[in-house]
Amino acid sequence: MPRSPLRMLDGPLGQEGMESAAHRFVLGGPFGAEPAEVSAARLARFADAGGLLVETSHSYAGGRAEEAVGSWLRANPGTLGVATKVGHDITGADLPLARDTVHAHVRAALRNLGVETIDLLLYHCDDPDRPVAELADTLVSLVEAGHVRRIGASNWRPDRLAELAAELAGRGHIPVASYQFSLAEPDPALLGGSLHADPAVLDVVRAHRLPLLAWSAQARGYFARGEPREADGRPDPYDTEGNRARRDRCRELAGQLGTRPETVALAWTLGRTSVWPSIGPRTTDQIDRALQARRLRLTDAQVHWLRHGR
Repeated sequence: MPRSPLRMLDGPLGQEGMESAAHRFVLGGPFGAEPAEVSAARLARFADAGGLLVETSHSYAGGRAEEAVGSWLRANPGTLGVATKVGHDITGADLPLARDTVHAHVRAALRNLGVETIDLLLYHCDDPDRPVAELADTLVSLVEAGHVRRIGASNWRPDRLAELAAELAGRGHIPVASYQFSLAEPDPALLGGSLHADPAVLDVVRAHRLPLLAWSAQARGYFARGEPREADGRPDPYDTEGNRARRDRCRELAGQLGTRPETVALAWTLGRTSVWPSIGPRTTDQIDRALQARRLRLTDAQVHWLRHGR
């Protein structure tokens, strides 16, 4: 198996077996907001299981997340690749994506993470007042400066994402797209400004052959629990009639297969071509349970039934 997450991003992911698909898991979680020893245990377990890429952001945990990840990376150099996002301040508010601001954030991220080069850099948001060509040039300048290996964007409108993909393709780069994506479809009004990989986004992803980093690939634990859970004081964005039916079908199929509903739901996501599911387990046991999805082979009929109920 390749040890470089970037080689996996460039590869024909849909042709891999489920065991190698396990290397597409990306580890997120509350870095910087949990005890350092908990982060260290999670990162070590993920790496030992064959994980390749950990993701964080310049803004997470009030700006502490990158330093928390960097502490472990310094002690374990070359063990995991790292993805981070720029464009939010430490409160999570969007910032103008001026070239100087983006470069300053990246330099800070390099210091925080303790790496010479960031494996994957994503715009955390769009700056719709700026031409897409300008934003593409800024990303490419970071690669040319040696600060970043791979580039992409999160939470862009489909039309702007398509334009970015075209601009970057003209400069020799295929961006990574980063959106919420799972078997559960959230209520967009309750996602707090983040975007779900809806059919319009997925059309762009397919048309431009973009890898999709699927955050909240487990729908914030929706398939593992029985009751709705508020998020940031808002109602559970996944607690909809359609998702309750999907969860019931996951439970039914899990009973037939001798596994857990959340494992079935994650196997559904992992089975999508060119999707990198980002998981946020809080414990090492939850990492182990998530990785069980790599061994669960769903038929085309099961995949369709889980999503559509027919």
